[in-house]
Amino acid sequence: MSNTPPNEALTELSDVLGVANVQTLVHTFLRDFPISIHDLETGTRTDRHRFAHSMKSNARLMGAHELSDRMAALEERLASETGSDLTPEDVTAIKAEYEIVAAPLRKFVGE
Repeated sequence: MSNTPPNEALTELSDVLGVANVQTLVHTFLRDFPISIHDLETGTRTDRHRFAHSMKSNARLMGAHELSDRMAALEERLASETGSDLTPEDVTAIKAEYEIVAAPLRKFVGE
């Protein structure tokens, strides 16, 4: 476990909330984001839109800006009735992006 947050967003959050509280948030993100990916794959279009919104916000909080941007683009597509739906390529890209982000977060929380 490292007491040094892995990015600027988590450093700023740690300055406000304390490192231990931010580590708790990171644990929650690491536990819940993969579940949200599964839910994204299995939910209705309305559910997928809601999950994409939540995942976007959670990724942004973790300082995972590229992942957040990917989720924002998906959210926008799902918000429009004419926008394309979730594709297998989206899921593969989200999972890959998550793994890139998760590695330093895991180190930060000692996983």
